[in-house]
Amino acid sequence: MDAKRTYQLKCNTCDESEQVMIDPEHLRSWQNGELIQVAMPYLDAGQRELLISGLCSKCFDSIFSIPF
Repeated sequence: MDAKRTYQLKCNTCDESEQVMIDPEHLRSWQNGELIQVAMPYLDAGQRELLISGLCSKCFDSIFSIPF
């Protein structure tokens, strides 16, 4: 039985949203201190960042890119 649930995540900067499937137990593990990449390895880096900081990949790259 698949225990994953759909969560709607919204970027705090551009308001773009994405639906991700997360096991609630894995979410609790992360909230209790487990590294997010260990708790939810099935999410890609952009989805994990959206959970952590509230920024989508595009906004994260725009804000934190280093001009050369």
